[in-house]
Amino acid sequence: MIERIGVVCQDRNSFGFLEGLKRRLNCTAELIEPSTGALGKSTNMTRRQARIAARTFQEKGVDLVVRFTDSDANRWQDVRRSEVEVFPATVREILVCGVAVDNVEQWLALDRPYIANELKIPNVAQLAGPDLTGAIKTAIARQRSPDEPVSEVTARLVANAPPDVFREWLRADESLRHFYQECRAAAPQRKCDVPNELDQASQ
Repeated sequence: MIERIGVVCQDRNSFGFLEGLKRRLNCTAELIEPSTGALGKSTNMTRRQARIAARTFQEKGVDLVVRFTDSDANRWQDVRRSEVEVFPATVREILVCGVAVDNVEQWLALDRPYIANELKIPNVAQLAGPDLTGAIKTAIARQRSPDEPVSEVTARLVANAPPDVFREWLRADESLRHFYQECRAAAPQRKCDVPNELDQASQ
């Protein structure tokens, strides 16, 4: 079973996306971040940063490592390849790498009516690029209750998205589809039973 997942991501919305996806996959594992807060904040990690993260996760006995970053207008395949390569070979065996195109807020906007309704963004259909990213970040912060982290708002957006909305996300973005597939593939190797919304998305 997967009980602990080591996570290296850029920001709290990215962490929330991972938490929401974890819930969507009916996974009860704990997400553990490195104690050094600066790791993973940029698009690309250095080998030194990856070694530090790997050492921390090994000490904490994680069963899986997830590196989640943004492509920031780069080819997601190139970003993913470079991120995987900086990790020690021993960690690559349990590593899943996701790359949001161009960032996680753009993934959340793959179904505009859903995000407009949930975050109360009236003109979201007319927004693009940095304007869309900024509007979603602002709306997520506004939705947060005083006693909850920003990441929880993002987690709910992902975990509670109706099946047809999530299938649209998977259909619309190759990188998200690849990441979802990798997450699912890691589960049966560790005797975890997870739902499969990918097959439904391809119908």
